[in-house]
Amino acid sequence: MNKPKVDISEVNNIIKKVIQNIVSSKETIVNIVDGIRKDQERIVFEIAALKNEIISVINEVDELERKDKLMRQKLAEVSKYFDKYTEKDIKEIYDRAYETRRLLDSKRYEEKRLRDRRDSLELQIKKLDENIKNGEKIISQISVALKYLEGDILPAFKIDGKESEMLLGIKILEAQEYERQRIARDIHDGPAQYVSSAVIRLDFAKKIIQKDLDEGIKELEELKRILQTSVKEIRGIIHDLRPMSLDDLGLMHTIQEHVKSLIEQKNINISLKLKPIKDEVEPIIQVAVYRILQELLNNIIKHSKAKNVDVKLDFGLKYLMLIVCDDGVGFDVEETLKIVKYKGSNYGLLGIMERVNQLQGDFQVESKKGIGTTFKIKLPVNREVFKDDKED
Repeated sequence: MNKPKVDISEVNNIIKKVIQNIVSSKETIVNIVDGIRKDQERIVFEIAALKNEIISVINEVDELERKDKLMRQKLAEVSKYFDKYTEKDIKEIYDRAYETRRLLDSKRYEEKRLRDRRDSLELQIKKLDENIKNGEKIISQISVALKYLEGDILPAFKIDGKESEMLLGIKILEAQEYERQRIARDIHDGPAQYVSSAVIRLDFAKKIIQKDLDEGIKELEELKRILQTSVKEIRGIIHDLRPMSLDDLGLMHTIQEHVKSLIEQKNINISLKLKPIKDEVEPIIQVAVYRILQELLNNIIKHSKAKNVDVKLDFGLKYLMLIVCDDGVGFDVEETLKIVKYKGSNYGLLGIMERVNQLQGDFQVESKKGIGTTFKIKLPVNREVFKDDKED
């Protein structure tokens, strides 16, 4: 019995219509997320203004509490030496004490109201942040689906047992989208917030300087601190994208500095045994080695509970070998790699596999629960190796 022929042109027409609907839906979701983000930014400004207002009210409360204490002491004195004061003096002291107490209660209530408002807005920020993350996740998934739908539909009819490769490809795209969103979120939640806060503080500083120069100078110092923090975070983001020391000082120094930073920040011992690299290894390979090692160490710190890590880097005329061993809890290799390929739950490991695959290298992992893990990554030292292998 003959199978009915598939009309590819008709299938492609259907796919085009589906794509149009998906694109429209994606644009709608993007607009919704942008709207939520604008609401979030507006609330961030409002919270910053509220915090300044709360500080001002707290200062007033402190001053009124000081005055209230003095007035209570004065009232005690009047009660003790009642005969020494005229009726007019006594009335004036009681009126001042009452007015001070009234103002103090009013300011305390205002402080509580402002704090409650701030807490409510901060709760809204958290909820909006969750909505933004969920929206970005949906946008990422739609983007991945579009990339496949917009490609040639014919290969979908010729899978030939490569379903796992296709799924891995989808997960790689998802990982790329995830990384872009992470960078955008790092900028939005870090430097962008600090700069926004600095703009508000600048306006606030102008008003303070007009009233009290010394207090205004203190506010400018705080503004300087905010901007310094922003610059530090921007440099951190740039470093994550591509460490400048790779170009200036080389791979070995960059690895040493990164490891030194990890040892200082985390409770872990990392030993290095690196063969000096100069021009023998192509720059793009050096970047890949650094990124792979960076991700491996991040994974070890995050998941392995290891106390000690050994890093070895060696190379010959054609290939280099990066070996990373830890004494952590270990894991089931086969099960984990299946999860990575089919569910994409470990973006770090997925990114490493993709880098190694793109450079026609080899990735091996040996691990058992309770005895630690060893990663072995083999990469060509330059592009000439690609040509030689193809010719062979």
